[in-house]
Amino acid sequence: MRIEYWCGHCKHLIGQVNRPEWTLEQAEWFCGLHTLSPVEHSEWVAYDKNNGVLSVQTVCDYCQSAIERNPELLVEGKLLQ
Repeated sequence: MRIEYWCGHCKHLIGQVNRPEWTLEQAEWFCGLHTLSPVEHSEWVAYDKNNGVLSVQTVCDYCQSAIERNPELLVEGKLLQ
């Protein structure tokens, strides 16, 4: 199983974890994804069963810094687009 972390704003790959021995359930448990609400899970997590890749949306340091400096970017809905 490969777990990829992507920035939900700028769409850059932040990092990845390769654990071929993990099942989907193990990956979700060890990465803490089991603590998400069903709505959060559906918005932030996707699983490509053909390739065995679990994709998780998060926020990269660059975008987090931009949001902290200019919170109105989130209201406008166009952070770094």
